[in-house]
Amino acid sequence: MGIIMGLAAMAGWGIAIFFEAVANRQTKNFIVLFWMEFFGLILGLFYFFYKLSSFNFFLIYHYLPQIAVVAILQMIAYLSFYKGLAKAQVSLVSSVAACWGLLTAMLGVVILKEALKTNQVLAIIFIVIGIILASLDVDSFLKRKIKLLVGVKEGLMAMLCWGISLFMLASLTKTMGWFLPAISFRFFLLIFLATYMVLAKKEFVEKKVNFPLLVLILIGVFDIVGFFTYSLGTAGSYASIVAPIGSAYVLVTIILARIFFKEKIKANQAVGILGILVGLVLISL
Repeated sequence: MGIIMGLAAMAGWGIAIFFEAVANRQTKNFIVLFWMEFFGLILGLFYFFYKLSSFNFFLIYHYLPQIAVVAILQMIAYLSFYKGLAKAQVSLVSSVAACWGLLTAMLGVVILKEALKTNQVLAIIFIVIGIILASLDVDSFLKRKIKLLVGVKEGLMAMLCWGISLFMLASLTKTMGWFLPAISFRFFLLIFLATYMVLAKKEFVEKKVNFPLLVLILIGVFDIVGFFTYSLGTAGSYASIVAPIGSAYVLVTIILARIFFKEKIKANQAVGILGILVGLVLISL
């Protein structure tokens, strides 16, 4: 169940992030974030009202501080990720940010005492190596002049915030169930982001720019599907298993970027992608 939900999250997030790159070329990143979260919340509310009588709302009050922290970290992660996308290749920034799954897995082992099998540990090593190769500036490295590629710094910030927040989300699913944590942090994220936009006098819809409504709706739908399937997986399985699989959304994004954006994949990036694929196979054995 956990592996299947992890794969579903990987597909949902991979497609969503590809469309996010499209939207960020048409309007500002915080506008994209606000509307994708809004449309995703609207979709989630259909299930919320359908199952209204079955929810224990005291849990939201009890875990409110943790939910708020998840929302803040998610906002920082997304804005950092979008900033990276604006000045670097989609496949590169996605590869670096995808390390959040490894961070979440490590936190799961250390804090939640999740025991990993030998093949799962090897899988994490393959994924780590794969991500490093996919994001390394080989030319500078060979000249003994290590240099982070453009966009990698933003990808690292996104990785840290996503890794911590999604570990916290996985922990919340153990007590709150799969739905309430995902829908409630999204609600607070919208409040925080709207407050920031108002105080900073930011526009909710950019003037003189065609509003990418359909793209934003698609992002919201696929993104919330990714979070719901991730929550479903972590509610009944190890976060250290579900998170690395879900973080492999980079494979979906790279394929779509290659097809539609014609982005070239360097030899070291290809090897890195292969390493990630090997890791995914090992972790599912």
